[in-house]
Amino acid sequence: MLKKFLPFVFILLFTHLVHAQNETVEAMTAEVEEMTKEISKRESFTLTLFKKHLVSLSLLRKAADEPALRMSQKHKDNIKSVTRTRYAELLKEDHQSIVDEATKQDINWKKIEFVDLLYKPRAFFKFGQPGYEGLWIFKDTSKKDVLFTMQVDFIILGTDAYILEIDDFKKQLK
Repeated sequence: MLKKFLPFVFILLFTHLVHAQNETVEAMTAEVEEMTKEISKRESFTLTLFKKHLVSLSLLRKAADEPALRMSQKHKDNIKSVTRTRYAELLKEDHQSIVDEATKQDINWKKIEFVDLLYKPRAFFKFGQPGYEGLWIFKDTSKKDVLFTMQVDFIILGTDAYILEIDDFKKQLK
């Protein structure tokens, strides 16, 4: 009797997993698209805006204490060893490298538009958690035949995706 229902249960489970992944990807894309709009509206890629969209240290610490996430002791210790000051410094360094490269490329933040978010899933990503490596693609409408990209790493904590890191600003010719 169980053998009759096993294929049905498998299909149901697979459908649920695909639906959950699609929702996660839609949420990640919406987050990056919203960030693009905010940058354009403010006409600047501010540190405040950058920090607003990245996972907070307090959330990472809560996740480290969550037994359901099965984070290794090494990863827990790494998260807990980072002070608020050091975390703020790391974010500031990443932000400044993006701003410096964007300045070299003479980007007009007011004219940027979201193009796409390419991604690939990682079963065991940062801190041993699942996540996605993403490539945020946008354009400056004042520049012809040029796209810009940034690496965006998302970590899955429970059922939600959070931006863990944004870096590696690059100019790409179409």
